Amino acid sequence: MRTFIHFLAIAALLTASASVTAQPGGPPPPPSPERLKEIKAQRTAYLTTKLGFSVEEAQQFWPLYNEFDDARHALREQMRETHEKLGDKPTEQQAKDALAKGLQTRQQEVDLERTYQERFIKAIGATRTLELHRAERDFNREVLHRFRERGGPGPEERRGPPPHKR
Repeated sequence: MRTFIHFLAIAALLTASASVTAQPGGPPPPPSPERLKEIKAQRTAYLTTKLGFSVEEAQQFWPLYNEFDDARHALREQMRETHEKLGDKPTEQQAKDALAKGLQTRQQEVDLERTYQERFIKAIGATRTLELHRAERDFNREVLHRFRERGGPGPEERRGPPPHKR
């Protein structure tokens, strides 16, 4: 479950970064669609290698995984659109509605993971499904590491402004 949460965080970072505009001293521009495709291809190669898939296993696993990834991406896009519609100063009711929608979307993501986890276990077994989660976490850490090396926000920018002193 922790691996899935880490994976969600990475995907959310990549998805959310698409809505951020470049500002002086702000975050770097989001990865281009071509770069995202390249990252996805690298993830496929990385996971295939880490899990030691045979050609037959890969042919069985990847369509299933891509289905899962597409469904998860669609849920995240819905959430991003909900937040974009809110604007900078939502009303109390709009904020409540957005929070409820966020919980609903996260529940849908958990339900989606549960469904596909069962399918992954049938396709590649429980041990490899667990290894999949670990490999995803490792890959996501590497992507974040590279992102930070290329000029992503440093620790100071990630923490936000210093607390107000009294």
